[in-house]
Amino acid sequence: MSKASDYSKAALDKLPTITQGQVDDLKIETDTERVWLSRLTKADGVGQDHQITVEHLHADGTWS
Repeated sequence: MSKASDYSKAALDKLPTITQGQVDDLKIETDTERVWLSRLTKADGVGQDHQITVEHLHADGTWS
């Protein structure tokens, strides 16, 4: 199971964007994992630049 620290912004930037969310780009999608790279920066009022979010699919079909 991967976590955000397993990915770097530089590495994710090199990958094509699969789809765009409201503020994030989906960079990796498998049957059980999604990795998103935020387009927001501190200038937008968030805590860190380009936050990386890793979602995991649970047995009940929900993502977290």
